[in-house]
Amino acid sequence: MMDKEQIQTVKLVEKISSILSPYFIVIVGLYLSDDSFLIGFVLVIVGILSLLKISLQDIMALVNKAKGAIGGKNS
Repeated sequence: MMDKEQIQTVKLVEKISSILSPYFIVIVGLYLSDDSFLIGFVLVIVGILSLLKISLQDIMALVNKAKGAIGGKNS
């Protein structure tokens, strides 16, 4: 069983990882964009959305609002 100090260390590492991983994704995307533009572009977009804390549900809600605004059917 883990003691209290180990649990705090794990939580700290998880927090640091959640902060640094979007930056890492963007940097890797920028590096890859020279060789494969599509893969690099996708990674940069995913990293930026992660940094801004935008989820897939947020994007789908925005798409549905846009559909409603232009007269399309809402699903």
